Amino acid sequence: MEEIKRSNQGYEIIESCTIGNTEIVIGNHPTAPNPYVCWYCKGGDNYYWGCYCNTLEAAREKLNERRRSECHMPYNRQTDRKAKHYDECER
Repeated sequence: MEEIKRSNQGYEIIESCTIGNTEIVIGNHPTAPNPYVCWYCKGGDNYYWGCYCNTLEAAREKLNERRRSECHMPYNRQTDRKAKHYDECER
């Protein structure tokens, strides 16, 4: 089965992680002045609060910083340990 590629503002989404109801993504646009961006995303297509970077490593650092921050937010805490949703903060 072929995976559907997502994009926003010419940036192809190349990485993502989900914590609770929050998704954080990295996009790449090879010809942009800042070819990488780390966005929050709602509903799979509503991208906001972008941090534009010159390197993939910098974008991954931002993603990890945001992931750690989101793990501490009460709205992303998993209360039912038997729930099917994988809790990214448990990693």
